[in-house]
Order: sequence, then C-alpha cells, then structure tokens
Amino acid sequence: MANIKYIGNDTSKSERGKVHVNENTKTGCGAIIDDNKEDWVETTESVTCEKRGCK
Repeated sequence: MANIKYIGNDTSKSERGKVHVNENTKTGCGAIIDDNKEDWVETTESVTCEKRGCK
C-alpha cells in the first residue's frame, strides 16, 4: 500500500508536506483521511511523520 502525503493547509501544526503510513481511512498516527480527502495524496515517498504509528 502506498504512503499518503498531507497537502492541506494545517498552519497550526505545520503538518503540510509530511508523509504518513496509509491505513485506508486514517494514517498510522491516527489522522483521519476521510474528513478532507482533498487534503491528501497517495505517494511512494518515504514516511516523514515521526509520530507513533507512522515512524
């Protein structure tokens, strides 16, 4: 399964551009993908999220 990259505008957490483990409806660290599907894109890039579940 491909990883998933956040491309939304989450200015409060500076999460834009981070690559997460994709677990269908959420990321490995628990972020919910289905809330704003337009803010996520599948990628083959390496995971850059350092949170538990992704790293």
